[in-house]
Amino acid sequence: MKRVTLIIAFIYLAFNANATTELNRIITVTGSAEIVIPPDEIELEITLTENNSWKSLSKIELAFMKLLFGNDIEKDRVVFNSANSSFYWYYWWHHRHDSRKSKKIVLKLDAKTNFMKLVRDLDKEYVTSIRITKTSNKDLQKFRREVKIEAIKAAKAKAKYLLEAVDEKVGRLIQVDELQVIDNNRYRRRQNINVVSNSVMSYSKTRGSYIENVPEIKLRYEVKTQFEIK
Repeated sequence: MKRVTLIIAFIYLAFNANATTELNRIITVTGSAEIVIPPDEIELEITLTENNSWKSLSKIELAFMKLLFGNDIEKDRVVFNSANSSFYWYYWWHHRHDSRKSKKIVLKLDAKTNFMKLVRDLDKEYVTSIRITKTSNKDLQKFRREVKIEAIKAAKAKAKYLLEAVDEKVGRLIQVDELQVIDNNRYRRRQNINVVSNSVMSYSKTRGSYIENVPEIKLRYEVKTQFEIK
């Protein structure tokens, strides 16, 4: 009986040692993909401030409204205190007790607005600040999925050519870990990141309307993968 137990234990250990050896026949690689897409919607923060020529903020607001209407931003597309409108303003007082009062306005624009014409028209003495606070694209979620799929494909392609160099073949996927996601659709968070992706996806500007002369949105996705070596 003792001899049978020893034989079973030996077979078990031999099986586990072989399984461990097979498990170690893996290759670990990273894959990355990126795409740069133009925005079809932006948020523009504008600051109106009283000055020597424009001493009344109410008169500034009237002139500002007229300026917007001249850029095809009609009154029915301007809604105060409504963040759920498809095209909205939201404003609040800034430094309420300053001698020169100012007001900040966040204006949401789409591709229907001629952005460069609007910026030229905003070159007024009472406009003291213009800043893009956010850029977005209605198909952003679809682009994110596409970039993630492309990153995993890039990882497999890398594993394949690395193994071919030593006459081996890539097998099944064992594990995938997300490493880094860069999504700079918020303009204030844009960074100069000098990285090279395994796959750079092209964007066709025939896909739809977009806002010209505005910083593009960069999506980059990186994964760490493990593949079996056949």
